[in-house]
Amino acid sequence: MEIEMSGLNFSATTWDVKRALAEVLHGEYFFNPAAHKSRQTNFKVEFREPGPGSLPTDGTAVLIVADRKLGDDFFRWVCMKGHSVKVNGRKLWFSRSEKRPPRRLVESLSKTPYIDPTQEEERELLVSRIRGIGIILDAIQFGVYFRYPDDPPTSNRRFSNEYEICRADTFSGQLCLDYNNKVLRIEMGNSVTDHDSTHIVIDTPNIKKIAYGTDPAGSYYVCFELYCPPTFEQQEMYRKYTGEHWKDKRGFRRRLTFLDSAHRAVGPFAYQLRIMLNNPLARKDLKDLCREGGIPAPVKFQIDAVNCGLFRPETMHAVWEWIAKFKWPVAFQLEALLRNSVLDTGSLYDLREKIEKLHDEDPEFAADVLRHFAEKLQTASKKRGETVVECFDNTLADDRAIMESLADMDPAWFESKGTLKCYHVIVTPTLILLEGPYDTQSNRVVRKYHDYRENFIRVEFRDENRMSFRWLTEVSGRTLIEQHFGAVLKEGITIASRHFRFLGYSNSGLREHTTWFMSDFEHPEEGLLTPDRLRDSLGNFSKVNTIPSKYAARIAQAFSGTDPSVRIRRDQWDDELADLGKDPFWHTDGQGTISPGLRDEIWSVFVEAQPDRAKLTLKPSVFQIRFLGFKGIVVVDETLDGVYMRLRQTMNKFKAHKDDEEEAEIEIAKAFIYPGTARLCRPLIMVLEDLGVHQEAFIALQDRAKAAVVTAIDSMEGTIQLLRKHNLGHALGLRWILQHLAGAGLSMLRERTTRTVLDNEFVLRLVRYAQSHILREIKHDARIPIPEAVQLVGAADEGPAYALREEYKDKEIFCLREGEIFACTQAPDGGEPVYIEGLVSISRSPHIHPGDVQRVKAIGKPPDDKLCFFRNLRNVVVLPSVGDRSLASCLAGGDVDGDEFLVIKDPTLLPTMCESPAKYDAVAPRDIGRPSNVNDICDFFVEYMQSDVMGLVADQHLIIADQSKYGTRDDDCMKLALLCNQAVDYPKNGVPVNTENMPRKLIPAKPDWKKAEDDDPRPSDYYESDRALGALFRNFEIKPVQPPASSYPNGPPAAPVREPPLSDSISRALQPGVQHHLGRGIATATLATSDADVAALEPLFRHYAEELRSLCLTHALAERAGVRLSEEEVVVGTILAKCAQPRWRRERMYRMRVHAAQLVRHVRHARLRAPLEADAGRDELVGALRRAWLAWDFGMRNRAVFGARSFALIALGVVCDMLERLDGLDDAAEGRDDVCSEKWDEEEAEDEFENI
Repeated sequence: MEIEMSGLNFSATTWDVKRALAEVLHGEYFFNPAAHKSRQTNFKVEFREPGPGSLPTDGTAVLIVADRKLGDDFFRWVCMKGHSVKVNGRKLWFSRSEKRPPRRLVESLSKTPYIDPTQEEERELLVSRIRGIGIILDAIQFGVYFRYPDDPPTSNRRFSNEYEICRADTFSGQLCLDYNNKVLRIEMGNSVTDHDSTHIVIDTPNIKKIAYGTDPAGSYYVCFELYCPPTFEQQEMYRKYTGEHWKDKRGFRRRLTFLDSAHRAVGPFAYQLRIMLNNPLARKDLKDLCREGGIPAPVKFQIDAVNCGLFRPETMHAVWEWIAKFKWPVAFQLEALLRNSVLDTGSLYDLREKIEKLHDEDPEFAADVLRHFAEKLQTASKKRGETVVECFDNTLADDRAIMESLADMDPAWFESKGTLKCYHVIVTPTLILLEGPYDTQSNRVVRKYHDYRENFIRVEFRDENRMSFRWLTEVSGRTLIEQHFGAVLKEGITIASRHFRFLGYSNSGLREHTTWFMSDFEHPEEGLLTPDRLRDSLGNFSKVNTIPSKYAARIAQAFSGTDPSVRIRRDQWDDELADLGKDPFWHTDGQGTISPGLRDEIWSVFVEAQPDRAKLTLKPSVFQIRFLGFKGIVVVDETLDGVYMRLRQTMNKFKAHKDDEEEAEIEIAKAFIYPGTARLCRPLIMVLEDLGVHQEAFIALQDRAKAAVVTAIDSMEGTIQLLRKHNLGHALGLRWILQHLAGAGLSMLRERTTRTVLDNEFVLRLVRYAQSHILREIKHDARIPIPEAVQLVGAADEGPAYALREEYKDKEIFCLREGEIFACTQAPDGGEPVYIEGLVSISRSPHIHPGDVQRVKAIGKPPDDKLCFFRNLRNVVVLPSVGDRSLASCLAGGDVDGDEFLVIKDPTLLPTMCESPAKYDAVAPRDIGRPSNVNDICDFFVEYMQSDVMGLVADQHLIIADQSKYGTRDDDCMKLALLCNQAVDYPKNGVPVNTENMPRKLIPAKPDWKKAEDDDPRPSDYYESDRALGALFRNFEIKPVQPPASSYPNGPPAAPVREPPLSDSISRALQPGVQHHLGRGIATATLATSDADVAALEPLFRHYAEELRSLCLTHALAERAGVRLSEEEVVVGTILAKCAQPRWRRERMYRMRVHAAQLVRHVRHARLRAPLEADAGRDELVGALRRAWLAWDFGMRNRAVFGARSFALIALGVVCDMLERLDGLDDAAEGRDDVCSEKWDEEEAEDEFENI
């Protein structure tokens, strides 16, 4: 409805009118904030005619509201006595309009939320000011900052100009700020003579420092120090327009790799930027631009520019020839120094003789020294006043001392078969970055050729900031990806003179744009192995190789990250188990069974690899596996005897070679040991709210969760459970350590006991880090724990299959009916089984359609008098195997090949409305009509990098559901649900999502809960969401954790420790037990370790600190100082820095945890020699206890230094473990019963001490 207004002052703005009307339309007469899902009325004000001169209005305007009833109510209100609307002191007059507003505008107003006009006004004025600033440039230079060898280390750096743009026919460029996209843009090109305009684009968060000054000629320069290279774009000077705004805005700029061939030669090494101003007065404009855009203010600083030619083609050719002379691990580290912009060629040549000499002595040691040297330079831990050469000499001296001291300390040590030290290559549009080697999860292929692991590398494709590719609407990256990344995939990549070619990828690797490459090598039995030969050896793919995406997906099985387990013979398995249900909705799609005996053998291998698991009393009921050409889950079937496995044809993705079937390994992708912690998430909350769940239920749950996290530190038991539920601190066994300390008599400060209070600042800070991690998930991701719910792997009821077996024809078999489930949880480290019974909801991610949540009945404990397949299954949700459609397929198109389901019992979260599950028609896979080759796979990978829009679709779905009053039932959301399903299937069927017609946001602003992903949120970019997600986001604030500077790799040490050794509460609590088992070997009556013995641990600590520094550097989200990893983050297993791509942060966290676990394992078992064997003798255990106690003392004495605190914690874990095992030996030897005390008092300890 349109309402005409008159009587306006000519100088009034739309914002003035909107503010005045909002006071009325959002007052108590029209708006009830307490009503369920209520929201303030949105409306639009338009000025149809301009005023005299340049004034905004001629005194008239139009008010547009979406609801006619609201318009009628407004007229009634205006006609009431004493009611009026005034703008700038003048009363407005209203009349009905004969015109109807456009339908699309009415729909937009009815769906979208109201935005504060003041917020919009401020943004528009700011953008207007910024658009008026354009800085003309005389020259644009790319180079590096450096010092000459004889320059003092504290002198100003110089700028080596390696590539310059300086045009005679026009100015070289214009610097401006794109406020909306947070980028500085240098636009280049002559509008008269050039067909295209080329842009240099700098993300404002990528700017580390800006300096300005004058050169000897008096010209003003501005130097930018960047964390990573800028990006380059090109567009036509005068492009054609279609008249359709949304089409004209799409992809009119093309991403470039380099500016030209000359830039291509130096761009990978020299990307720092220096610009020359055309007008000295423009420096004021630059300061204004930085202030308005929130960019670091430029400072006056003298930086002399020279042209050294550090990266000229002839210089680089000589460098590559020199590097090729070294063994590959050393050559890799040398090339990394250049490619990672750690050193320039001049600095590298200064070290030439030293590096050659070191390589001749010990190549393996030389590679470690170079890696540690690079890390010191990258983390700025090089001492102030130390030259590059001096830093190398000091690194070499430190590493040599460590190596010599630890030479006799390394017993026979084996690497975990589940991981390997792998070299990593990151390919960006302009750079090739080298990392590693560091531990990453292994797979079938690299395990088989473990002795040749240097011939395998991980290659990742990333944008310049190391994030996944995200294009602005107006930017197209197709040419960049196809030509640059496609060439790397098809032609290979040469690293340190060794040529690597594409081999394959895992399914998760495809999502992360990560692949495996390999170089050819000679195998003593198989001959020359090439990528083609290796792929062919994996199996027979003839049934799917005309579909490149499916062919690649089948090969991907061999590259899935798995742990090895047991090998079984051909007579110990079959693939003849019939599927239950109907095609395409098989109930048992992806499920097989195994005997209890085989489960036990698999579990024994797991325990051998991770002895801590021996403490668990409950073995898994389900494993997710890869086996030959099969993938899916296997569930324990107690009717199977011996060692046996039964598989189904729906699990068989390709045919293995006959020879491989004779004896094959069962690879474990995941063992479902614990019941998963059930959590809400953003999409589920949005769906549940639309299904009738009230905001108050979510708020109450969030308050409860927050209170549980905040108060967990009040008790040892609360802290232990917090770490367990959220799987934090696992790499160092923090939970087990606290459990042992609680048993030794320690408590938290607020526990009202007479026990000793835990006073270790580092441990308490770790708990605060864990709390911060969890609170961030609760607030920023709405990942709210649900006490009355559980996350479980799904399995199908095999009962109907029992009925088909001859031996059970006469038995009564208990089977689940449609709409029923069975779920029983049990803690594997103790506790009774808990049967879920009654009405529950069941769902599965991605929760994008209202029908993805269904109400079902949980049956509780099955009857004892009937044969029941699932009676003893634990930490599994069993779904019925009857009906035309499987329950799993109704939940976001799931199946039972490892999918996990959320079962909610909480009555406040149960939907009050039901929605039918979505039905999606299968898309026919793209068949090329001939056998695929490796180029076809590479083409698909390239296309996937361009068309991987799963995250974009899901994100758009959430935003539109927030903006529309129809929520997830909005037509656009339903379209996006369909597109989401297509995006999920894209890796297998090869049919990309068409994004051209993808629904767009209803308004430009984003809901305020999206601020969590923005490291520089601007108020004008967001509106206050009235949905549950907005209320949850605003419900509480998180106080950031502030670690000491010494927690970072480049941080200064904290204040020296003044307390006497072993005087802390942990040491005092453990002393009686240590005293009992060690005696006088290293102790006085108070067990004070000697200074000399403790000092002997320094080389081991320095070795650990170097590796920890490497870990912190490798897994940081970016190069920026604000996202550095701290020691506490590594121990807890979290990354707290903000990130616009949560999936990228989760991937880095996972890699960091794998890397950290192997580092801890190495220190525990290879250095401190904690025995892995469960039957280790007393002498081995006592020796490990002795070494660990000394290491604990060393770490505590030096806890002011980076790395010492976590080093002490590793040692403490060994101490606790050895004490438990030694106490166990004592119990077994003495047959100790209730008469014997489990805890030694001081007199008993003293007696034992004297006897020893």
